[in-house]
Order: sequence, then structure tokens, then C-alpha cells
Amino acid sequence: MINGQGILMKVNFLNGGVIYLIFICLLLIIGCKTYQTAYFGVEDEAITAPKEFHDTSVAIETAKETADSLYAEKKINEAMDLGKEASETYWACYDKIAKDILGLACQAAYEAELYHPLPSPPTQKRQPALSTPLRSPESIKGNDPFAGLKALPPCMVLETFYFDFDSAALKPNAKPLLERQTDFMKKHSESVFEIAGHTDSVGPDDYNQRLSLRRAKSVAGYLTAKGISNNQLFIDGYGETQPIASNQSEKGRAKNRRAEIRVMGSLLPRFAIENIGSLPRGTTLEVVTFNCNDHTLQPVYRTVLDHMVPILKRSPWVKLEIAGYTDISGTLKKNLSLSLERANSVKNYLVSKGLSKNRMDIKVYGTADPISSNDSSIGRGLNRRVEIKIAR
Repeated sequence: MINGQGILMKVNFLNGGVIYLIFICLLLIIGCKTYQTAYFGVEDEAITAPKEFHDTSVAIETAKETADSLYAEKKINEAMDLGKEASETYWACYDKIAKDILGLACQAAYEAELYHPLPSPPTQKRQPALSTPLRSPESIKGNDPFAGLKALPPCMVLETFYFDFDSAALKPNAKPLLERQTDFMKKHSESVFEIAGHTDSVGPDDYNQRLSLRRAKSVAGYLTAKGISNNQLFIDGYGETQPIASNQSEKGRAKNRRAEIRVMGSLLPRFAIENIGSLPRGTTLEVVTFNCNDHTLQPVYRTVLDHMVPILKRSPWVKLEIAGYTDISGTLKKNLSLSLERANSVKNYLVSKGLSKNRMDIKVYGTADPISSNDSSIGRGLNRRVEIKIAR
């Protein structure tokens, strides 16, 4: 026989269980649908949303303020579409997937913000226009087998990957971007690419140099695992020396913590050469490009020359011509001086690697013999170069 007290306890226990279940259900409902929140034109009821939604919205609005090209507008539209997809995914309670999509949206916004068309040189410093506009050639002049270097824009950034602070681990949103570039690189197996790692300014220089190299190796490791040949990749770490945003803010530092895939040109068949002495005189062995109004040898081209040195050492009797060139920006005197400085930069590096300076003759050409039209920024970039040739 059950007394009244037992019945009361049983009722209280059941009531408590029901209340507990109701409380759990409310928590589940609150997680997805309670208060009105909207992002990227997608409305749904949620008590809150991750901060990634706010951060991505800010990145897109910032990019809109600086957009000055069709490319930038296209990337902003891409970011908005990804943001909408992320919102729909998040409201369906797929939190992690939504955050990965937001990462892609933020990436597109960064690319839009960073891209700006190169300005033309000041009119008063231009040389007289060429009587016949030059066409971009399919290859640099030279006899086979060294006629395969296509006129690709030097150091054109194909893709950028961002990293967490003090980390070289690829983020989840990097993998679909890498997959896209893997397909492209396989279709252009004749081309070579630089994998350039970078850091923000936090930390010692030597540590940042090592960290930037680790980031580049993370990207390169993924590409080689997907079947990209090591011969197509040149891995370099720039440390904190090439920021693309101010290091005075966390937002700027986040943009500087990156690795880039850059187009270098086409793959010269240097690995198959046994005796360069058999090549015709005047053949171009290598082309090194430079930044505007600069003669500094970039790290990526140090790596290129490092690959070339053993080949040159096997034929010490072969004389080389180190030919310096410029685009048509600037005065004739300045361009001749700049082309000399560029040729000396290459020669001095080769000498530091053990080549005899007596086998290298410097030739200065200035704006003469362009390999591409000076009417475009890409063409001018190709003309700012040093060619290493078999001496005539």
C-alpha cells in the first residue's frame, strides 16, 4: 500500500523530469531558432551567431571601399555569395562547415582589397613611343632547346593562404583553394611556381624567417602529395620583409601571416642538360626579372640560380654573357645605369656561388631589345630582366 507521501514524491520526481526535458529542448531550440538575426541577406531566427560572421562582413565592407577594378568587384561578389551560403549552412546547424565557408568568403574579400591595377609611369619620364607596337611573343629568342620560356607575368600571385598566429598548419579552408590550383598546375606542367612564405612582424627576424619557410613547405607539401612535381616548385621564406598590410593592427598582421603561389615562368629543361658547351652562341639559359626601379635579386631567383650553378660548373670553359635590361620608364641614362646594376647583381651572386668572374662578361642594353610590349604592366615586368646567355 502506497502512502500519500510516496505518491507526492513520485509526482514531484516526474514533474522534475518533465521540467528538465523541457529545459533541454529549449536549449536545443535556442541553439538554432529563437531571436531574429540576419547576415548576407539571409534571415533566420537565432539567439546569436559566431564572430566569424561579423569579421567576414567587416572584411567585405572594407574591400568595397577600396575596390577599383572589375577583378575586385568580382571577388567581392564571390565573397557575398559565399557569405550567403555560410548563413544558410549555419542556420541549418552545420556550424563547422559554415565557418569553413566564411573563411573562403574572407579570403575572397582580402584578395579584392589587395588587388589594384599598377599605375602607369609618369608621362614626362617616358621614352618616345615605339613606332610599331610590340606583340607579346610566345617565347624568348634563342635556339632550341631554350626557346620555351613563355611570356608569363613574373611573380603573379595565383593564390594566397593565411595562417594562424605562430602556426604553419594549413587551415581547413585552404584545401579547396589548393585543389583548384593543383588542377591548374597539372595542366601547365611546363611552368614553374614559387611558394613564398611570409609572417607578421611579431617575434625575432631569424624565427620569422624559419616560420615563413615552414608555411611555404606546408603549401608545397600538399601540392606534391597531390602529384605536382618538385621540379615545378621553388620554396622560399621571406620572413616579415614583404608585408601587404600594416603590422600595427591585428587585422593587418593576420593578412601578413600568409603563403603565396606565384607564377615564375616556364620550366627550362635545365635538368636534362649534360653539356651546355654544345649549345649555339647567343642562346638564353636563364631569365631573372626585377621589381620596378630596383636591382635587388629576389630570393626566388637566388633559388633559380642555385639550380643553375652546378650545370654551369660542369662546363667551366663556356663563356657567359650577363645582359641587363629595363622597361621604357625613366631616362636613357638612368635605364643604362639600372641595367648595369641588375647585371652586376646576377654576376656577383654567381661569383659568390663559386663561378669564375673571368668567364662572365656584362652587357648593358637598357631599353633595347624588349621581349614584350611596354604598353602593359605585364610587358614592362617581363622587360625588367637580366638574361644569362652563351657568349657570342
